[in-house]
Amino acid sequence: MSFTPYVLGTGISGWTFLQRTREQQQDVFEKSPVMTREVEDFTQRITTIENADQLLDDYNLLKVTLGAFGLDEDIGNRAYLKQVLESDVNDPKSFVNRLNDTRYQALATTFGFGSADGPQLPSARAGAEFVGINTPDDLLSNGTLLRKALANVGLEGMENNQFFLQKVLESDLSDPDSFANKLSNPKFADFAAQFNFAAPPEYDNSIQSLLAEYGKHPDGLASAEDLLADEKLLAAVVETFDLERTHPDFLLRVFNSDTTDPNSFVNQLEDTRYRTASAAFGFGWPDINTFTSPDQLLHNPDLLAHSLDLFYLSDRGEDYLRQVLESDLDDPNSFVNQPDNVAYRDFADAFQNGWPEYVNKMDIFVQEIGDKAADLSQARDVVFDLDLFAATLDLFGQSRREDDFNTVIKALDSDLSDEISFVNLHYDKGLRAMAEAFAFNKGETGLTYPEGFAAELVELYQDRQFEIQIGESDSNMRLALAFEREMQGVVDAGGSEDAHWYNIMGSPPLRTVFETALALPSSFAQLDIERQLSELKERSYSAFGTSHPADYLEPDLMDQFRRRFLMMSELNLF
Repeated sequence: MSFTPYVLGTGISGWTFLQRTREQQQDVFEKSPVMTREVEDFTQRITTIENADQLLDDYNLLKVTLGAFGLDEDIGNRAYLKQVLESDVNDPKSFVNRLNDTRYQALATTFGFGSADGPQLPSARAGAEFVGINTPDDLLSNGTLLRKALANVGLEGMENNQFFLQKVLESDLSDPDSFANKLSNPKFADFAAQFNFAAPPEYDNSIQSLLAEYGKHPDGLASAEDLLADEKLLAAVVETFDLERTHPDFLLRVFNSDTTDPNSFVNQLEDTRYRTASAAFGFGWPDINTFTSPDQLLHNPDLLAHSLDLFYLSDRGEDYLRQVLESDLDDPNSFVNQPDNVAYRDFADAFQNGWPEYVNKMDIFVQEIGDKAADLSQARDVVFDLDLFAATLDLFGQSRREDDFNTVIKALDSDLSDEISFVNLHYDKGLRAMAEAFAFNKGETGLTYPEGFAAELVELYQDRQFEIQIGESDSNMRLALAFEREMQGVVDAGGSEDAHWYNIMGSPPLRTVFETALALPSSFAQLDIERQLSELKERSYSAFGTSHPADYLEPDLMDQFRRRFLMMSELNLF
């Protein structure tokens, strides 16, 4: 015979009994044969689910899942649940984000079928009330959230010490010598860790990291020494060009090499990826303005090709170009001033009177990619933007493939985790480095469930099932039991204080609790929504001294609120 939870008495006396016996009653309830079988089956199989259809097709798993979010009655509404589960929670226009009930958003977020984030622990939503807090000033100017953040780590009463807290929040927690880490009380570091404002940003690929770190040098880099002195930029360069040897002395010789000189250090290396990286920055690029003879340019094939491209000219042979470069520009009868050769006049003028400043491949790539990096998701985004395509190929030493769209697309879209994918079998390591830098296909298959995923859902399910059983004998007691969790869900959903109140109004159990505790009339729901908001705030402040929903999560105020709700619910019976 299964155990049924019970309550002796009503109102505050019933609540006192339930608080005293809940742990024991719930323990017996959870050990019942039916509950044990459901939990064991769910725990073993839930993390094998890969998509919404698989979950919807499995009645037992779906029952526990919906029960964990208080959505038991939706178990037969497959089409609706499919739209919820497949919604992208990061898209404000998605189906689930148009619903008022935050339980559906919690469900979609937890499984992440429609989001790149994948599955998350239900508790991962905790802290979402800080979603709009992006800087220390944002937090310090919001008294309610500041008090909550301090209370989370046991630092109540510190909210008025704004200057001190500013320095704590601005600390780099990865630096043991930072302000927060040097304080004797570790709680301050814990406080800063809730936001980690000084943490480095996360990037989807090494291209984004390279652009971000290089962007910190708006005037460019003057030398290879400058590059090696910037550890974060150097790390991004090493990752982007897939460099294996990273000793500073070795890299200094690499980046100082003249890549146009076949006898330079970098050109003696068998691995051409070092030449590609060196050419990207061009620290060793020869200064044509120092040349004293046309031979210095004409006998350097790479430099000559680059120079002709700069003026959109073709190579007509050494004898022809020598005559161009040696022409007297002031003599109308000189070689370069003849009608057939005048297209080369600017070329000769630059060689004789001042060569344009060299613009390295990295700067050209940065100019072409602009703000597009975060929006590039597949090979075609790069290949069909012809200017970006050309700059990308040049950066990675792949310019010879400018007409080979098919090879580049196959390489960039290759599964990097598959040893026999196109790019991993290709002889050209530079092509693979380019594919890895954009990382369009990392080869991640299936969903990765976080540790403790099943356990958290089981706990939510068991709590709600216990509340349902209690509600069979006293519905108000069920509302009182669920109040803390439901309020936490509202706050965790983030948004402004008004948004919290709107979510309370959109939640049938919370609306009932607040309307009862604040002695609102039955006609309250018929008022204009803005009038309801105003009335809730006023009555909340009058009765409990606050109009901030998040404050009800404080233990003393929560206990006070519950007792008032239960007292008012008893009065409403007479």
